[in-house]
This record gives sequence, structure tokens and C-alpha cells, in this order.
Amino acid sequence: MNPKALYAAGGGIAAAAIAIFFIMGPGNLRLPGGQETAAPVQPVDLQVVLQQINVEQTDDRNADVEVVFDAHNPNRSTILLETIHYTLYVGELRMTSGDIGASPEGFRPGLGDTFTIVGDSTIKLENEGVAERNNLTASSWDSMVDGTAEYRIEGHYAYRLTSSNFQTNYYEKDFTVTFP
Repeated sequence: MNPKALYAAGGGIAAAAIAIFFIMGPGNLRLPGGQETAAPVQPVDLQVVLQQINVEQTDDRNADVEVVFDAHNPNRSTILLETIHYTLYVGELRMTSGDIGASPEGFRPGLGDTFTIVGDSTIKLENEGVAERNNLTASSWDSMVDGTAEYRIEGHYAYRLTSSNFQTNYYEKDFTVTFP
């Protein structure tokens, strides 16, 4: 028999075994006697952090409000971030709200308005809204425009995490942050 053919066949079998190992994950490999090689890795929540709020007055009654988040995936598996919904307050007054992304509809998720975050990476997400000045919001709006406002953002985000055995889990998390 041809030695090159034997080496090629052996290499192919080794490559297939390595691919199966990575697809199934080390937590699914069992040794004789029923012992696992390693405990399954527990997923860690997606970390969404408010980075900045930029306000630019457009006229006497309106200001553009840009809200910037960083979303960090601390897992080895990929995360599909579907939505971030938030409401921005100055004091007790709601100044604006926004949505980043969109929830897929039906049984088949679409990827148009979702964000893929590969393992151990971070993406920047930005959204713009408008804050309107009126008799009720005048002092809060003025503090936003002059850069002295203290903000509170309340919201939630939704994402899907696919584990090494192709099982997908859905998570929704609430958050409240103050800025600065």
C-alpha cells in the first residue's frame, strides 16, 4: 500500500476527530467509567456598559441626544444581541428613549437588525434621539445642553447565546445606570 495514501487517510481522520471535539466541546467528552474531562463552562451574561451621552442643541426647543453603549461578550461562544431598549431621565423627567436592534419575528430569526458578537470581543452601539424643551422640562433640558446634567438610564436588553453543543438560550436583562 502507498505510504502517502496512509498518511493522508490518517491526517483526514485526525482532522475529523479534532473538528468533532471542537464542535461538541470538551464538556461532552466522557472517559471510561463515566467521568467527564471537564465541567461544562457556565455562560457569563453579556456586559452592556454606557460609554457616553452627547447632546447637541439643534434649535431653541430641540436637542439631538446620542447614547453610546459598549457590549462585551465574555464567553467563548458567539452572542446574538437582539435589542437594547432604554429611557433617559434627568432627575425624574423622561427626556428621550430609544431602541437599538430589533427582536426577530416568527420562528426564524432575521439578522438584519441584530448584532453578532463573537467570543471575548466588544462592539460599540450608538443611538440618537431627540429631547424636546417645554415648560415642564426646561431646566433639565438646559442642563443637558450646557453639559451639567446627571443622567439615569433605565432599560433592558435581549440576546441569544449558542453554546458549544449548538444549544441556544435566550436571555433578557434589566439595567439602570447613572451618568456621569
